[in-house]
Amino acid sequence: MRRSTHSLPWIIDKIRDFISQTPDNRLVDFDGVPIFGQPVIGVADGDHPLFDDYRELVSPNHILPRNILRRYAANDADLSSVRVISWALPYSETIRQSQRKLSWPSRLYSLARNNGGALIHRLCLHLIDLCQNSGIAAVAPSVTKEYDAFRIPGLKFSSNWSERHVAFAAGLGRFGLNASLITPLGSHVRFGSIVTNLDLEPAEVSSRNYCAPCLESGGGECAACIERCPVGALSGKGMNKFRCNTMRKAVRRRHLSQYSQKMQMLTSPVVKNGTRKEGYSLGCALCQCGVPCEGVDPFR
Repeated sequence: MRRSTHSLPWIIDKIRDFISQTPDNRLVDFDGVPIFGQPVIGVADGDHPLFDDYRELVSPNHILPRNILRRYAANDADLSSVRVISWALPYSETIRQSQRKLSWPSRLYSLARNNGGALIHRLCLHLIDLCQNSGIAAVAPSVTKEYDAFRIPGLKFSSNWSERHVAFAAGLGRFGLNASLITPLGSHVRFGSIVTNLDLEPAEVSSRNYCAPCLESGGGECAACIERCPVGALSGKGMNKFRCNTMRKAVRRRHLSQYSQKMQMLTSPVVKNGTRKEGYSLGCALCQCGVPCEGVDPFR
């Protein structure tokens, strides 16, 4: 198969067009407030040693980009280059503002988080369709049957395709005290990615430079996110994922039934311990709002 001549700007345009044009990016229950603004996009070398490191740091089954692309590409596809295209979508100002002074997630954010996840799922499918129709080998690991998320002892809270770690490999930021990746658009973002055989220039990254200054110093520069967490899941040592998950479950118990009946919530696959079903996703993210890294990288 002849290698496609499409470039990164082509992919960037397709992502931006989708975000601008899809009605899924507007919340009709809140007068059409947009969920996301325009993204920042990076490229990782699919053969970078970081992806091997993630099998120790994230999950022993973390997907290797070359392996999954080989399984989903045509037999004659040119896989001399494997690249991972990662994007970070920033929540709109209206959504971020709704969270800044609260101690409980706003209705607006809850709907945006749920529908935003469904939108990213549909964006991945859209990009894969565009790539394959253009002769580009491409797969989005998060939408395949191989993707899994774990909430069990030993593996703790993890997945076999961590979008945040993929974004780090693509040069999109460093990890902060609240376990978020602080991107040029801040930490209050959502990630997505696809693996392709496009011959793109990858970011230069080092596994030794994964900490933002706040994580490296135990919160010495800021630690505002510690005060924002309503369940004490954050400390100078980082995030306690189990405490964080108690907050997510509390939000779900309190609101899911009411929100799903009264608001136009989109469904998307919810994956957990090998099971996959259409459902909804609520969360918190208060530690990402009303903090210096909410919408910018304060350390750049």
